[in-house]
Amino acid sequence: MKAILVLEDGTVFHGTQFGAEGETCGGVIFNTQVVGFQEIITDPANANKIIAIGYPHVGNVGVNDESNESDKGHAAALIVKEYSKLYSNWQAKGSFGDFMKKNKVIGIEGVDTQALTVHIRDNGEMRGVVSTKTFDVAALVSKAKAYCEPEALKSPVSAPKADKSQTYAKPQISNVKTVIINLGVNNSTLAKYPNAAIVSADTNAADILKMKPDQVVISSGPGDPTKLTDLVDQVKKLIGKVPIYGIQNGACVLALALNCTVNRMKVGHHGANQPVVDPKTGSGEISVQNHSFGIEYVPENVEVLHVNLNDKTIEKFATKDGMYVGTLYFPIDERGKLDKGYQYV
Repeated sequence: MKAILVLEDGTVFHGTQFGAEGETCGGVIFNTQVVGFQEIITDPANANKIIAIGYPHVGNVGVNDESNESDKGHAAALIVKEYSKLYSNWQAKGSFGDFMKKNKVIGIEGVDTQALTVHIRDNGEMRGVVSTKTFDVAALVSKAKAYCEPEALKSPVSAPKADKSQTYAKPQISNVKTVIINLGVNNSTLAKYPNAAIVSADTNAADILKMKPDQVVISSGPGDPTKLTDLVDQVKKLIGKVPIYGIQNGACVLALALNCTVNRMKVGHHGANQPVVDPKTGSGEISVQNHSFGIEYVPENVEVLHVNLNDKTIEKFATKDGMYVGTLYFPIDERGKLDKGYQYV
C-alpha cells in the first residue's frame, strides 16, 4: 500500500505503508538512535510525533515483552528507510510491524530519511501529515498547517505499567522517599525510582509536601512546557522546602520556576548519542535525549553544568546550593544519582 508524508512547507516524501493504516498529523522530528525503536513509539514523550529514523534498517530484532516505555504506542507515525519483515532475536515475541499495527502507529518505508533529516536540520522541526488514504498534496499541506500541537499535559498520559509500589499516590500518604510529578513518565524513569509515589501534574504543592518526600522528580513528557503555568506556580511553592530534579520537559518546568528562559529549539535533540560536556573541565558523557525545548538563559543563582557538544545548548543546570537540578537528558547513572551529596537515588 502506498503512503505519503507531506510537510507544512510543501515538501513531499513517498513510500510504502507498514504497521497501521490511516491518516495522522503531528510534529515531524528525526531520531538518531540505531536501536530502541519499540521504546521510541511507546514513550509518552513522543505523543503526536511523526518520527524519522536515521538508521537505515528498522525491525530486524522484532519486539519483546520487556522494552515498552508505557502500556501503548504514543507516536503518531514512524518514517524509515527500510523495514525488515524478518526478525531475529532471542527475546523476540513478534514483528515490529505487527506491534505498530496493534498500537495504531502508521509506518512508511522506502523514504530517503537522510534527505528528510537534512531538510529538518536546515529548516527546523515542523508539522506534517502521514496518510495511506489521501494523496492530494495541497489538501494535506492545508491539514498540516492547520494542525495545532496539543498543549503539554496537565494530567498524565496513560500511566505506564508499573509494579504495586508505582501507583498514583493519595495526598495523605506520608514519608515517601520520592514523589514523581507525572508529565508523561516512562518505565525507564520508574525503574530508577522503584519506590516512588506518582502524582498527576495538577497536584498542588501543599498536597505533595504533606507526603514528606525526600525529593521531588518532575518527569519528561510531551508538549510545550511554557504552557504549564499552573504547574510552574506549584513548583515555585516547593522551592526552599524540598530538593527537586527535573528531566527534559520536567527540567524546563523547573527552569521556569527558577526564572530561567525556555524556548522551542529550531531542531530538538532526539537520540541515544548526544554528547554533553562540563564547560569548565571539558569532561563529558554520552546521553539519551528527547526534547524540542531548551533553556536559553539562567539567572545568577543557577549554574550551567553541562552543554551539548554539538550546538552548545544548555543540557544540565543546578542552583548553587545544589538543591534544584535539571537535565535535558535522562539520568546517566543507572541508579539515577546525578551528583554526590544529592538525594537522587
